[in-house]
Amino acid sequence: MAARDQPGLFADLPEPPRLSGRRAAYFFALWPDRAVRRRLASAAARIPLGEGGVVYRIKPERLHLTLAWLGEIDSVRVDAARRAADEVQAKPFLLRLDRHGHFPGPNALWLGASKLPGPLARLKAELDRELLGYGLPVATEPFVPHLTVQRNVRTPVEVPAEAIDWPVTEFALLRSARSGGKADGYRVVGRWKLDGLSSG
Repeated sequence: MAARDQPGLFADLPEPPRLSGRRAAYFFALWPDRAVRRRLASAAARIPLGEGGVVYRIKPERLHLTLAWLGEIDSVRVDAARRAADEVQAKPFLLRLDRHGHFPGPNALWLGASKLPGPLARLKAELDRELLGYGLPVATEPFVPHLTVQRNVRTPVEVPAEAIDWPVTEFALLRSARSGGKADGYRVVGRWKLDGLSSG
């Protein structure tokens, strides 16, 4: 029996210890290449800041589209996440980001797609299925693919969205570290090509 087919193999592990002063979380995401990141950053910069508290823009180097949030996990679960990603079979696709949205709870303004591409929905479903097979958590709420571009926005400014075409050829596992309550940035710890071959 494969490791991922054994119920509770990873889910029953104790919670990972928290290192003093420094915490790290992991997540799978679509991580844009330099050319796409430049276009995303340019489009995001042209959106006027919304109204709220201390509204700020997300730095260009942090722009991403989350596929699955894993949270703070230990090295065994990180290895399980990598194995789950190895099992994912998906093809490249074109993602058109052509709308703005706003999440009032977290006060986040985002760029997203007016139409969810079938290949993206299938990638998300397959990744979730493999993660569950390894006892890792997946979100239960509906998938709303988006890139957060502003934070602390209570009232967004209504402006027309410009369309950005993103040729998606891979997905990645990222590590998000925090120290002293502040984000230290993201680090790519694995990449998987959308042709069934892993480069992670």
